Amino acid sequence: MSESQLQALCFQSHWNAYPEERGLLYMNFNNPQNARHGMHLRSLGLVAGVADMTYLHSDGVVFLEFKALKGRQSPLQIEWQARVMSVGCKYAIIKSIEEFYKAIGK
Repeated sequence: MSESQLQALCFQSHWNAYPEERGLLYMNFNNPQNARHGMHLRSLGLVAGVADMTYLHSDGVVFLEFKALKGRQSPLQIEWQARVMSVGCKYAIIKSIEEFYKAIGK
């Protein structure tokens, strides 16, 4: 399963299972189409390495990075993970729907 397929599966599963939480799990758009689009997105606040999704809940925030089974984080993703964890945020690398639900406490 690709990263995008896993992300879609997790999002759709959560959307259907927890309708009261719709809008609290969302995608962070961080894949520009080309260099010009990337420059435009950076001017709007795009930060390289940001996690794929954010989940908000009463205990705080969890940043979710989706990876295929053999996928690895880029150096910028590792750096961003360290930054958000240094301020007390949770961060999880997701390689299965089970890991997704564990990361969000469901």
